[in-house]
Amino acid sequence: MSDILQELLRVSEKAANIARACRQQEALFQLLIEEKKEGEKNKKFAVDFKTLADVLVQEVIKENMENKFPGLGKKIFGEESNEFTNDLGEKIIMRLGPTEEETVALLSKVLNGNELASEALAKVVHQDVFFSDPALDSVEINIPQDILGIWVDPIDSTYQYIKGSADITPNQGIFPSGLQCVTILIGVYDLQTGVPLMGVINHLLWKGQCYWGLSYLGTNIHSLLPPISARNNSETQSHVTQNPSSEGSHPFSAVISTSEKETIKGALSRVCGERIFPAAGAGYKSLCVVLGLVDIYIFSEDTTFKWDSCAAHAILRAMGGGMVDLKECLERHPDSGLGLPQLVYHMGNEGAAGVDQWANKGGLIAYRSEKQLETFLSCLLQHLAPVATHT
Repeated sequence: MSDILQELLRVSEKAANIARACRQQEALFQLLIEEKKEGEKNKKFAVDFKTLADVLVQEVIKENMENKFPGLGKKIFGEESNEFTNDLGEKIIMRLGPTEEETVALLSKVLNGNELASEALAKVVHQDVFFSDPALDSVEINIPQDILGIWVDPIDSTYQYIKGSADITPNQGIFPSGLQCVTILIGVYDLQTGVPLMGVINHLLWKGQCYWGLSYLGTNIHSLLPPISARNNSETQSHVTQNPSSEGSHPFSAVISTSEKETIKGALSRVCGERIFPAAGAGYKSLCVVLGLVDIYIFSEDTTFKWDSCAAHAILRAMGGGMVDLKECLERHPDSGLGLPQLVYHMGNEGAAGVDQWANKGGLIAYRSEKQLETFLSCLLQHLAPVATHT
């Protein structure tokens, strides 16, 4: 089913073009911010934003996949509601028109009659994009379409997308914030088992920079063969390998959220020393693991969601890694014989409502090597136990 993956690559780049166009035109950009309603809001932030760019990206992905693979569009789920309220109080469901003119008319309603902005957006929405990876041409794999579900995060790290700067300096190849932390995430999973099968991460700031992976019935392929691909931007080439000076006492490196708990940060500092890198964007932090910039992405809170993790999880599976529930890992008895608690994507959290039903409730760890993860968990548990008793 590599034709589905090829199409996902193409629509991710089309989606990225929309997001870039919205971000690059200041007059247009100012129109695109609408605060999220209660129930949609991510509780991690005091203020959270839904942008028209987010919704357009999500709808373009749905529409394009449905046109190419009838029936698949109905199984694409995303972060964003496509309902807007304009200044007149009219509720408008944002869908793409079959023609550019019809999309202009609908956008004009959302944008309170701003024809210039509506025309500029409709033009990029209806623009053809030709984008593929020749490495997929020779892949013949048959995955039944009816078992596929898709999670989309149209613009991950919306705050950085809105506020972010493009001239942030990286720390050993890792950007703490800025537009470099913005990604478009598309993850395909098995509706019956919840196992992630295919993933695409489009690194928004760099045109044509996509990472993908496919893992199904023993077939594992990804875009990072050899392990670290040539990057398009020289700033991102400073790849963190094992640091000789700290390898002995601190063999691990980790990327974390800026809002990580002090108990976790304290334990991590004992395991990783100074090789802990705060960064924005769940998708970007996962990408840092995919690219080998760090060994681990760890997050203890319940404020990432299925659309944040599915794409990277699929790519990591194709590489021999994965993404597990942190809480379950910490509670797992080493002699229980139980496998690692991989995140799954087909079931919501019981008793939860709104976006919380799709939260990664126990936090997460993304990793490239199972053996390395087991060693990391063993070290982390040693240092967490005494810390936890003092809180």
